[in-house]
Amino acid sequence: MNLKQVAFSVVSLIFVIFLFSCRQNRFDSIVTTSNQNPLNIVRFEQALFSLPIDSLETKFSLLANKHRRFADMFTQGIIRIGKSGSPNFYSYLGNFLTDTLVRNAYKMATQRFPIGQSDFERELQTAFARFNHFFPKYTLPVIYTYVSGYNLSLAIDDSLLAIGLDRYLGRGTIQYALLGIPVYQQRKMHPAKVASDAVRAWLYGTFPFNDSINNLLSNMIYEGEVMYLTKRMLPHQPDSLIFGFTPDQYKWCLSNEEPMWTYLIENKLLFTTNTVEINKMINDAPFTSGFPRESPGRAAVWLGYRIVERFMERNTEIDLSNLVNIADYQSILTRAKYKP
Repeated sequence: MNLKQVAFSVVSLIFVIFLFSCRQNRFDSIVTTSNQNPLNIVRFEQALFSLPIDSLETKFSLLANKHRRFADMFTQGIIRIGKSGSPNFYSYLGNFLTDTLVRNAYKMATQRFPIGQSDFERELQTAFARFNHFFPKYTLPVIYTYVSGYNLSLAIDDSLLAIGLDRYLGRGTIQYALLGIPVYQQRKMHPAKVASDAVRAWLYGTFPFNDSINNLLSNMIYEGEVMYLTKRMLPHQPDSLIFGFTPDQYKWCLSNEEPMWTYLIENKLLFTTNTVEINKMINDAPFTSGFPRESPGRAAVWLGYRIVERFMERNTEIDLSNLVNIADYQSILTRAKYKP
């Protein structure tokens, strides 16, 4: 079947959208307890850019000692100026803090994300309260925010989750275009994407890929599982926002689910272990390789999400903690009885 020749049916699309809008997921009505300890959110950029340049070594040492783990991650992994004891470290740090581009990024981040008044702070509190409810044995991260001069969106280790606020300033941020960031990426660099991106990053770190078979199907289902969990942590956010699709791209996926699946089957792609082919289908891109240009990047991941969604609907004895422990991803497809 030629995917590009599939006719678009307005009537069926409206019905499908209505059907999806009315269906309530069994996990989404769960209300988390109000006595949940609040998530620790540290606005590191505020403290860092407030340091006096003329006493930077003394003041930064105090700040770094208070937040040692993140300070090391920030200087070594995010802005890459090395360890605090290395030669010229404070010269590099001073140059970073006084750089015009970086200072402007910090100013805009402060305006876009005022402390205690930013939507992402409330959204993350709710999301991780839900995470704690569904996965009580797992430690919650300390959340750090930072400004890196547009260098990195997110960073994690086993105890912290860091968010580069200057990578979420808004679609019209002129610096993004000047830095050569592709338009399809700029579309997702806005404040409303902070929470879902951060939750997804934490889920990747907490529940890594664990199937012994590394083919396209297993990657689709794993990625779909992560997206399914992200949606359960943020049940009131639209699917299109969580996936980073435009409304038209999301509608396109709904109306082309069957031909996308048929294309993968007919071209014998589901069981390919070719890393290049897999990456083309699941990595972010202007559109999904092999699909029409109207498709969003990662449309194959959306199919994986639909498989997981169908699996959870058909297997009501499986809860979220059971789901993340399934190591045979193909069994999820089998038990989902997926037929788009």
